[in-house]
Amino acid sequence: MVTTENLTTEKTLQKTNSMGIKAYINKKIAEGERNSIGVSIILITVGSMIASITAALAVNGDVNLFALIFACVTAMGANAAAISQRPFKIIAWAFIINILGNISLIFYLLMS
Repeated sequence: MVTTENLTTEKTLQKTNSMGIKAYINKKIAEGERNSIGVSIILITVGSMIASITAALAVNGDVNLFALIFACVTAMGANAAAISQRPFKIIAWAFIINILGNISLIFYLLMS
């Protein structure tokens, strides 16, 4: 026989097991929302720095147009989101995409 206690325990276990990287990042973003202005300034600086390294590597020797376009669009898009004072969750995700994408492009450009 299925009781309410069994159903509650099963639901709790399902919710705990489904917590992935996205939920963890969203939790950290919610915790850091109090300092959103300072974090946004740091993200603008770091994101622009990493994107500029990607852009420099993209034009070194043969021009890799995809890497150059990706670096410019993600950096300027994330900066525009921060400067236009979008919600902090949007700003944080824009910079996560910007930084991770540009770091992976840096490795790709250094290997080729």
